[in-house]
Amino acid sequence: MAFDHREGGPATNPYAPLMGRTFVDLDETGAVTVLDEDRAATLGGWVARLIPGNASWPSAAELDTVAYIDAILRKAPTLRPVILGGIDALDAAARSAHGAAFTALGGDQQVELMRGIEATGAPEAFSVVFELTYEAYYRDPGVQAIVKERTGFDVRNTVVGKPMKPFPVERLATISTRPDHFRSLSA
Repeated sequence: MAFDHREGGPATNPYAPLMGRTFVDLDETGAVTVLDEDRAATLGGWVARLIPGNASWPSAAELDTVAYIDAILRKAPTLRPVILGGIDALDAAARSAHGAAFTALGGDQQVELMRGIEATGAPEAFSVVFELTYEAYYRDPGVQAIVKERTGFDVRNTVVGKPMKPFPVERLATISTRPDHFRSLSA
């Protein structure tokens, strides 16, 4: 559904550098503090449509996705107007088109509204929520366990890193005895 840009160029997210510098550890999500109850519910419906889940996979709404996005908003307040505006635009579009909150609509109606938000309503907000949803989803230990069970690939290595053996410092002894490869210049 979302981010299928075969008909056009790739979507750009001007907030990607900020998002890349904002790290939230798994134990930092906790309670939702930036989003109010209605916005948290709308965002929960939004992420549930992005990754709906099935019998084998949890949906994004079943995980701490909303709490993770809220934690990102705590650490990167520059993203607040973008995401809050997107949530408000999605709910306003639902009320305008269907006379009800986004969370009260059926799946097809929600998807239709999300496509509108992605295309013209709040494309930057859609991009940010999309990326943060997938980031939260694949950081979840339960999802990582499913990926490892099905593929053998340990996603944790790409998320939290893998311990390295200490570097043998004695290997530098030979290099320190070699002559310099530069010329000194006088000022």
